[in-house]
Amino acid sequence: MLANSELHNGTGGAGVTLFNNARGATIENNNIHGFVRTTGNKDSHGIVMQPASYDVTVRNNDIHDNLGDSVQCLGPEGFSDLPPATGLLVENNHFFNNRENAVDIKTCHDVIIRNNRMHKFLPSETAKGDALVIHYSANNVLVEDNELYDAAKGISVGGNHEGPVPQAVVVRRNRVHDITDAGGGEGTAIRLENSKGTVVVNNTITRAKAGIILGHGTGGPTESLRVANNLVDAPVSVDVGGQAPGLQMSNNLYPTGAQFKNNGQPQALDAFKAATKDTTSTGGDVTVSDTFAPSPAAQDKGLDEGQPFCGAAPDIGAVELGC
Repeated sequence: MLANSELHNGTGGAGVTLFNNARGATIENNNIHGFVRTTGNKDSHGIVMQPASYDVTVRNNDIHDNLGDSVQCLGPEGFSDLPPATGLLVENNHFFNNRENAVDIKTCHDVIIRNNRMHKFLPSETAKGDALVIHYSANNVLVEDNELYDAAKGISVGGNHEGPVPQAVVVRRNRVHDITDAGGGEGTAIRLENSKGTVVVNNTITRAKAGIILGHGTGGPTESLRVANNLVDAPVSVDVGGQAPGLQMSNNLYPTGAQFKNNGQPQALDAFKAATKDTTSTGGDVTVSDTFAPSPAAQDKGLDEGQPFCGAAPDIGAVELGC
């Protein structure tokens, strides 16, 4: 266990690194900041979990102002024959103001990222300003109950990969807001590219340039994606490319008069629903309170996703009222 410590101003690859069959480590209640490589343009992260490390917990830390990521789970691609890291829990942390990402999950398995706060991630010389990235051959990753804001992109699934695309990724009950295109950023709350079987449910998106972008073919198709129960408040609510086989969309709530894109062509809600075979999503009042409680238009209008809810049906968005 590494606890209640301040780690700062190092010049190596990370403040904390786990490798060579490290197993069962807990890193909690630390302040990790100011890690910078002094030569070249190489990354210096807060915490790195390397291949052949297992069952690591990262909890209640402040990790910020590093020339890399707050937490990276590094895959074996390109430099190692060891098995992927397995069993990473990242919860209740505060990640902000790194050169790259809050959390970067590469070829790692069995990952949970929950109840973290991530903000101030804007484009830099080495990154596009994504707060949370899941790519390469990540497998079995759960992203839930996080707050992401003040970034060029909130959550990215897919992109670069060697071997299989990301699989079994679930993104649920996250609050993604104030996603900006400042400094050349994309301004997208959630972007999904090459992946298989990703589930995006019960997220609240507000004050973003684009809500959800998917299936534009970066690295291959976005296959069998399911998008349901999301409250999406953005000028372009959903942008679907031409590589989204098996897409399922239902029970999402969009602003009245919202615009959509399908294969690059602007569409209104009814045309978009027909094109995506969505019979249950609606337009209405997407206003959320300071606590992200939804408007009446979102209450009891969701699809049962196997999570606890109160009332006749789940609420749309990340916050369930009435419990």
